[in-house]
Amino acid sequence: MGTLIRFGKVRVAVFAWEHGRIHIHIIGPDFRCALDAETLEVLAGSAPREVLREVRAWAADHFDRIAAAWEELNG
Repeated sequence: MGTLIRFGKVRVAVFAWEHGRIHIHIIGPDFRCALDAETLEVLAGSAPREVLREVRAWAADHFDRIAAAWEELNG
């Protein structure tokens, strides 16, 4: 698993051995969520609205980093 960034107790990661669309995982103390890295839509789970807003803003600016991590772990 590759942690890309932390926002306090929230971790944004790319997991190895995955398939399908490039996506990121948001892991918090009491929630888990997967977001499509291109569209930023929720694929599974849920997260607080303010966490989604912060992670989406970061992911929109760092797609190349997310894609590189995905390729490294799953390519």
